Amino acid sequence: MNYRFSTAWSVLHDAEVSLEYLEQEQDPERFRIFWIASVALLRMVGHVLDKVESEQSEAVKQVVNTHWKEWKLNLPENRIFQDFIEDERNRVLKEYSFGFLSGEMPIVVQKDDSAEVFTLDDLLYCPIADGTYAGEDGRDIVREGIEWWKSRLNEMEREISAFQ
Repeated sequence: MNYRFSTAWSVLHDAEVSLEYLEQEQDPERFRIFWIASVALLRMVGHVLDKVESEQSEAVKQVVNTHWKEWKLNLPENRIFQDFIEDERNRVLKEYSFGFLSGEMPIVVQKDDSAEVFTLDDLLYCPIADGTYAGEDGRDIVREGIEWWKSRLNEMEREISAFQ
């Protein structure tokens, strides 16, 4: 029998929907709201694993706790958790501060001996301002967080299924 984290997957699905809206949004205020939702939902997956899913059985609790401890370590394969999911959640939900830059972005394109400066429209490119993901578009990092959670949920479900 294959085990399934039904609530955690539901939260992750909502994060995917929020990202879809974020990718299409042109209004800065709505973009900010979808950013908050995306970041909160990414972190919520972990809370649901810890507070809801782990209450299903002792085997589930053991697997979740083992992985939770691993995610807290500063390992390269889990850097998205520490350096974005956790950090951006803290920044957004505890300080109402945002780790991405928005507004018109000047882009310099070097051509042989000269350089041309172009301006990208507001929200076309929203790079992370600092830290591990500095310069990368925030939507790409949200997508990476979603993929990281998918991988972790699948891995844990396989481990729990092996117990049963």
